[in-house]
Amino acid sequence: MVSAQVIPNAVFKPQTSLVVGLQVSDKRAVVFGNDTVAHTRALFALDAGAKVSVIISDSDYDKQKLDSKLAKLIETNKSVELLKSHKLSADLFKKASVCFVTKLWEEIALQDLVDVTRSLGIPVNVAGNDKISDFTLVSTYSGKSSGLQIAVTTNGTAPRVANNLLKEIVRKLPDGLESQLYNIARLNDVARKAEDERNKALESLDNTLTKGIKDSKHGSSPSDSGFSSSAPTAAQTPSPRSSATSEKDPNEEAAGTTVDYSRYALDFDLLGSSGSAEVIQETDSQTASGYVAYNLSDVIYVYSSPEQDIGSGILAWSQHKQSNLAGSWTPSVRMQTRNGAGKAILGSISSGAFNPSVVASSASVPYLLPLLQQFVREKRSAVFHISTRSFDNHGDSRSELSKVLCARQTGAIILSSSTVQEAYDVAVISHIVSRATQLPVIHVVGDEGIDKFKVPISVANYEKLGKLVAQIQEDASTSSNAHSAVASAFAAFEKETGRHYDVFGYSGSQDADVVVATMGNAHSLVLEAINSLSSTDAKVGLLNLRLYCPWDIHNFVSALPSSVSRVIVLGENESTGSLGSSPRADPLYVDISTSVLIGRPADNIKTSYENVYGLGLFEIENLIRGHAGLDLIEPISNDENEKAEEEKTSEEEPQLPKDNGKIETLFEIQKRLVFAEAYGSSLSTNSGHEKTYQIKVREFRRLTPDTYDRNVFHVDFDTSNSGFKYEIGDALGVFGHNDPKAAEKFIRGYNLDADLIVTSYKDGASQTRSVRQWITQALDIFGRPSKKFYTQLADYATDEAQAEKLRWLTTSEGSEEFKARVADTVTYADLLEEFTSARPSLIQLIEIVPAIKPRHYSIASSSNMHPDSVQLLVVAVDWKTSKGELRTGQCTRFLKSLNVGDQVTVTVKPSVMKLPEDDERPIIMAGLGTGMAPFRAFIEERAVRRRAGKKVGPIVLYFGSRYRAAEYLYGEELEAYEADGLLTHLRLAFSRDQKEKVYIQHRMQEDAEILSEFMLKQGGHFYLCGPTWPAGDVKDAMVYGFTNYGQVKPSEANKVIETMKDEERYILEVY
Repeated sequence: MVSAQVIPNAVFKPQTSLVVGLQVSDKRAVVFGNDTVAHTRALFALDAGAKVSVIISDSDYDKQKLDSKLAKLIETNKSVELLKSHKLSADLFKKASVCFVTKLWEEIALQDLVDVTRSLGIPVNVAGNDKISDFTLVSTYSGKSSGLQIAVTTNGTAPRVANNLLKEIVRKLPDGLESQLYNIARLNDVARKAEDERNKALESLDNTLTKGIKDSKHGSSPSDSGFSSSAPTAAQTPSPRSSATSEKDPNEEAAGTTVDYSRYALDFDLLGSSGSAEVIQETDSQTASGYVAYNLSDVIYVYSSPEQDIGSGILAWSQHKQSNLAGSWTPSVRMQTRNGAGKAILGSISSGAFNPSVVASSASVPYLLPLLQQFVREKRSAVFHISTRSFDNHGDSRSELSKVLCARQTGAIILSSSTVQEAYDVAVISHIVSRATQLPVIHVVGDEGIDKFKVPISVANYEKLGKLVAQIQEDASTSSNAHSAVASAFAAFEKETGRHYDVFGYSGSQDADVVVATMGNAHSLVLEAINSLSSTDAKVGLLNLRLYCPWDIHNFVSALPSSVSRVIVLGENESTGSLGSSPRADPLYVDISTSVLIGRPADNIKTSYENVYGLGLFEIENLIRGHAGLDLIEPISNDENEKAEEEKTSEEEPQLPKDNGKIETLFEIQKRLVFAEAYGSSLSTNSGHEKTYQIKVREFRRLTPDTYDRNVFHVDFDTSNSGFKYEIGDALGVFGHNDPKAAEKFIRGYNLDADLIVTSYKDGASQTRSVRQWITQALDIFGRPSKKFYTQLADYATDEAQAEKLRWLTTSEGSEEFKARVADTVTYADLLEEFTSARPSLIQLIEIVPAIKPRHYSIASSSNMHPDSVQLLVVAVDWKTSKGELRTGQCTRFLKSLNVGDQVTVTVKPSVMKLPEDDERPIIMAGLGTGMAPFRAFIEERAVRRRAGKKVGPIVLYFGSRYRAAEYLYGEELEAYEADGLLTHLRLAFSRDQKEKVYIQHRMQEDAEILSEFMLKQGGHFYLCGPTWPAGDVKDAMVYGFTNYGQVKPSEANKVIETMKDEERYILEVY
């Protein structure tokens, strides 16, 4: 597809580009959009001889809303076709040679579309987004002979393009250099962790390639390819090492260089018509299951993660169009793990009947649940090969099986493997079962431990694999349900290969007293431990759960030896060595304990299984039994017909502690902390799902005068040794505490013992605090209650009149008084004091009063300027009720009360307030009062980047407050930045310093011409942060500039603003 002039001994320099001609004559160009830009892109492609497919949204198509220029072009030119968005198909992309995107709609995500085009080798240009584009159009074009002239950037922001060019050059190598490429690939594999050696190897490859192309007389000519050389503007060839100094995209890093692709393709032979029906290959679980997927799928979607490279072999085989079982090649698409991850898959297969596969890590599974549910509803076959092995930041291996098992309620079939050979075999069976049942199958891909990644296994060639699939599928298709389909497939597979698998595979002593039940990666590890006990008298067995869903109680119980008295459930949690907050919520525990209780009467249902991570299982059991007198292993009856002593209670629902909580003694609390793993306990103060951090106050400084009625203050927190990190524009979530004096007053009035220890059980987790901590730190008891609380409180009232009044307040008749209470900020504590007969217990209050939630503040600092600090700009909020009582905001009161050294619990939240990716783009910021916070961070960040030698664009700040003398926040800093030239325009609006009111919108209207220049011509970004009220006036000021100085028609001005919002160039953060 690509050839380019290679300049020997070229030196790569930043900010360069390579101009090439894209040969699209008689090929397909795809244009997404319905605007003037789409029309221009279509004209460029037509002039270069391409056929053009214009894709617009279904709604625009149905309503015949088509850009006038596009409509005329389609009407007059037979080489242009118009398609609805839902008419997209794989065939369209397979025929395409270039893709332009000018506008998308909600059904199609930009990143998903770019991922698809790149996986198919189609260069893509996104209007207004240089970073994500593979190329930009050159302003002149000269017809079919020179092709579509484009500039391929190699400035470090798009290393993918430089690598792609190198890959295409490698494909055009003379035959004599193939062995050299092979040797370099192997050398790269050996020198993978030694950068110096690796760079030498790559330099050797560069020299070989350059010399080979220069000297070759039988290589491909430029005219034979998709790209032809065309007047390079910068005579440098992109080096594969040029991106080493730039920030790497994790997905790009996972994709690898040309050498990486070659290495993966060479490591595992695609057998084709190999002479032997089965051969021995040395490989790992991922490659083995990927080999099966490549041969038995129509398309494969690969979800990689930064910490684990998934699907590299598959991507390599697709990249090289290696032949598969059907004699064709299997397209593979690299996808992103994020919300809505499955939408692109649904869209791409909706136009035809496909047998798709998904290859992913366990981290992707929660994002794919909606896709799995839809596949089940539509009876659609698909196989998801999921790796549970991942690595932390230190390179240590961990298993994340629990993330996969969250899919057990979707209706999908879940199979697991535990060795490399089993990964290959179960992968084959997964594809067969999925087609036979027309249901999605999740294959939990196992391996043999962290030091046995590559082992020799038996692999069928294409002819044998085809016959194997056909024979087994015939047997499985006659089954009446999913469970029997899997059992039939296992039996047929054994008949054809001699390798035996059971739905529940048992190994170990036939008269075992203890059986360990597990699945996936853990099986191999436990089996090794049990085998080491074979020479002892220990009677231990191991049950491998190969079929987890659908779960079969009776088959599970039948697989256990009749001698067993204990079942150990070995679960896997996300954190090594931790049971998590609620071990009883582990899916394996729930299903196995239920099977034991229902399948055989239990001796004592009040005891429970506990899942334990890793191989410390027996040590933990002995430790707890020896020191605490606890038996965490559930004894079960040896006799299926035996009557258990408490059989009657086994038919009842498990009894939760009364009111989901209980009073604890100090000894019980100490026991929970000593045996934290057994009880799922921790010292964490966070009860939610957000990641929290503990940071300390370094500086507290009031910015407004003490005599001024508004207290605006600056807080600097020390983040060193906390693990806390943040990005520019993020918000800091602060977990505030209630006023200690008000809390003590409530505790006394409610007649509570402040030092009493109370444990609450909620949502599968438990929290233990003293009464004082519950009221001061956990419950939002001084917050505003909803109508629901009034109703709930009425149920506790013993006085009928009070109960009736509480209910009446929630009706339409009582709505006016309810609104008055809301306006007067009546709190939960106020209601409890008013309605004295309603006295829910503290445990019941924990159920009906919400927890204190973090209050988020825009961060007023740059982490690059302050690497161990995070800073806030806050105004203290207070008001008076109708009775004259002074009230204060819960979190601002808490922050105002802090002293240097005090510790605060915080979290971090991403925001829409982000700097443009291009540092040279102008930024226009409008901040009112404490709305100045994110803009101080923006200015600091650009100051750091300029000091690092980067060129930064114009910075305009509009700051508004009441009085310059009192509220000129960070004034000295701002004027210093202005004097330095970093802050291009500092425009101030102090509304009450003069007779007439002056606001930021007035300053903006005065600057209408320069704002129009920055926003319309230079692609600037505008931000407003502060109260809601000026948003409309600010927009009007911007529109005034566009219409008077930007040649924008008044009727189009609002549309221009909306387009900027869609492009995230007009951001409002108002409150």
